[in-house]
Amino acid sequence: MSSIDDAFGQFLNSPLFAHLQELAARLRRIIASIFIFLAIFFIFGPGYIKVPRTALTLPFIGHVVITRIPIIVPSFIDSFSNVIVRFLIFSELPPGLTVINVGAFDSVYSSLQVSFLISVVVSMPVILTQMWRFISPGLYEREKDNIRWTLPPAVLLFIAGALFAYFIVIPVLMYVVKLYILSLGVQSYLSIKSFVTIVVGFMLAFGVSFEMPIVMVTLTRFGFVEPPLWIKNWRYGVIGSFIIALILSPGVTGGLIETVIGLTLSGLYIVGALVSARVEVKKNPA
Repeated sequence: MSSIDDAFGQFLNSPLFAHLQELAARLRRIIASIFIFLAIFFIFGPGYIKVPRTALTLPFIGHVVITRIPIIVPSFIDSFSNVIVRFLIFSELPPGLTVINVGAFDSVYSSLQVSFLISVVVSMPVILTQMWRFISPGLYEREKDNIRWTLPPAVLLFIAGALFAYFIVIPVLMYVVKLYILSLGVQSYLSIKSFVTIVVGFMLAFGVSFEMPIVMVTLTRFGFVEPPLWIKNWRYGVIGSFIIALILSPGVTGGLIETVIGLTLSGLYIVGALVSARVEVKKNPA
């Protein structure tokens, strides 16, 4: 038993255990941030207080009259997440397709799902900061510069992928679903749980898929893949893009959405290959 106790004591005093403790502390901060914002979006909502009628002249806006001031109030029924769910229903659904509540708590689950997604997005500065403070002490200065260079385009590409799903993929999908339901001669209804899951899932999936150029450039910057391999194997990249398109698409659009997604991801692959070649030229001018 003494040998086991000695080994356990050595583990408690080892640098590995100290790193695990630091990792656990930073994970707790990330979880706390997400939980706090989730509670805010799920429990609180927009409100206002009335004020005496006041006329103001604002720069770039002009003459305005203020009769109330917006504030945040506790409102489980009219929370921020419920406002967003209502906005998604009225903006993404085509006329004739109605959202209904099937399960007793489907609407609550949908609101909670949206709250979680928004809380993760809003907590992203905290998440990135905690992750950076954990890994940065073990990186060389060149590796730190590479990661700093990667973060802004990664965020922009994720937003672009989410917007691509929101403005192109989901509206077309909902319209095709409506036509398919009507062709069967049944009522065109969609459960709120299914609808919110589709919207949130597609926006996350496309946001992650649009990170393809960043992954390619990062692998090139750290020397894992040579730039000629990306260009030489472009056919496999295009095939892989269409395979991802088949996985992401529900397969009820007659090949339309699959083709659009496949061509978009193929274009991103080509962009990633060209940028990777440019990065390699900058690193090794000779």
